[in-house]
Amino acid sequence: MKLSQWLTFTLAVVIIALEVLALTAVSSTVAVPAGACDMRLSVGLTPDVPNPRDEGFLSSLLSNHPGYQLTFLRQDPGAVVLDLTGPGPAYSCRSVVETMRRDARVQSVDVQGQPS
Repeated sequence: MKLSQWLTFTLAVVIIALEVLALTAVSSTVAVPAGACDMRLSVGLTPDVPNPRDEGFLSSLLSNHPGYQLTFLRQDPGAVVLDLTGPGPAYSCRSVVETMRRDARVQSVDVQGQPS
């Protein structure tokens, strides 16, 4: 085998290996980790909440639960529908919901989708 053929073959193997590593890294960041929290909530709010879509307001409902996020989906009569996502596990998701229920601006929290 000539040196140029050996180098071409070696380079091809290295490129394939790097592509496999890159695809593995991308697929692992896209996949939802086992035990992750993903809940849909219907949240009744007091009338004094000016803008339930405000990201600052939504993050304040999470209190001190880092890694969790509330996403506004829609406003229904008497409630807003939010997605709660975070690292989980299920008991941590329930803890976030209980924290929200104790907030003075929240009248009710109904879980429409359980943590996955």
